[in-house]
Amino acid sequence: MRSNDRPIGTDGSPEKTTSRRRILAGLGAMGVAGLAGCSGGGDGGDGGDGGDGTTTGTSESGGESYSMTIGSTYEPEHILVRAAKRFKENIEEETSGRISVQITPGGSLGSEEDIIQAVQSDSIEGQVGGGIPVSMYAPNYYFVDTPFIIQDWEHFQRVWESDAFQPALEKISEEGNQRNLGLIYRGIRHYTSNKPVKSPDDVQGQNLRLPQLDDWVKIWENIGPSPTPVALDELYSALQQGVVDASEGPAQQVSSFSLSEVQSHYSLTSHMVQTGGMYVNENFLSELSDSDEELVETVAADATEWASQKAIDEEESLIEELSENGMTIVRDVDTEAFREAGLPAVKELFENKYAASWEEIRDA
Repeated sequence: MRSNDRPIGTDGSPEKTTSRRRILAGLGAMGVAGLAGCSGGGDGGDGGDGGDGTTTGTSESGGESYSMTIGSTYEPEHILVRAAKRFKENIEEETSGRISVQITPGGSLGSEEDIIQAVQSDSIEGQVGGGIPVSMYAPNYYFVDTPFIIQDWEHFQRVWESDAFQPALEKISEEGNQRNLGLIYRGIRHYTSNKPVKSPDDVQGQNLRLPQLDDWVKIWENIGPSPTPVALDELYSALQQGVVDASEGPAQQVSSFSLSEVQSHYSLTSHMVQTGGMYVNENFLSELSDSDEELVETVAADATEWASQKAIDEEESLIEELSENGMTIVRDVDTEAFREAGLPAVKELFENKYAASWEEIRDA
C-alpha cells in the first residue's frame, strides 16, 4: 500500500524549496485571498485595519473575528493534521466561530519548507509539520532531530523545555516569525531488515537507507552500516530490488509503505524520537487581544497533547499489525550497545557543531 499519509520529508529530511510564486499561486488557486488577514464575522460589524493590513470584524459574541489558515504537507488522517483539526474544532467552539480555521493538508501549499516560509512571510497563519523549523532557523540545535541523542519522549520534552534549548525557540520566533504552540509525538524510529538485529554487530556492512542528513550519516557510519541515500517514496522499490538492505523509521512509516512485504524483521532499536509541532505566526498572535492569545495557546496545547497521546496509544497497535502481516518484531535489542557505538560521533558533533554541550542535553 502506497499511502499518501506523508510527504517526502516524513523522515525529517528537509525538502527542496520551491519558489515563493508557487506558494502564492497555490493560495490564489484555492481562493484564499487575504490569508494573512482576518475575516469579518457575526453581524458584519465595521471592518478595521489591524495595523499590518489585517482586516478585522466584530462578531455578535463580542470581540474581533479572525480567520486562520493552517498548512501542512501531511494528509488528512496523519496525526499532525488530526491535531490541527482538533484545534480548529475547539477554538471555533470556544469563540462561537469568532476565530475560524481552515486547514490545507496534503502539500497543496507546497513543500514543508514552502509552508514554513509562508508562515514566516505572513501569507498564512500557521502550520503543522516536523522538525524543519529547527533546521531552518536554529540549525545548531538540530540535535533534537538526530539519532542516538534523545533517550525517549519524556527526555525529549525535558530537552525542549530546558534553558539550553530556549535560544532555538527564540530564533524560530525572531527569524522564522512563528511560535511553537505545542509538541506532537509521532513515534520511535526502529530498524527494518531481513534478519534480526540485536546489536551493532548485526548491522555491519549493511546498506542502510537514510535521508540525506549529514549528522545522521555520520553517526550511523560510526556504528557500522553503510548509509545509502534513497528518497522516501522510492524506499519500497529500493528494498525490493536490493538497492538497500535495511531502513529505519517509526512504525507508521513502515506500515504506510507496506515494508512488511519487503522486510522480514522490525528490530526495536529505539534510536530516535520522531516529533512534530504546531506553529503560529507571531504577527497574527500579536494582533489578538491578550485573552484571545491566551485562548489560542491553551487550545493548541490541548490539541497537541491530545495528538501525542493518540500517537502513543496507536504506536503499539501498529507494531502488532506489522507482526500480523508477517514481520518478526525483535524486542530484545541491546539499545545501549547501539548508543555506545554511536557515541564518538555524537560527542564530535556536540564539540564542533551543536550549540549546547553533550552533558547538558544528556542529563536534561
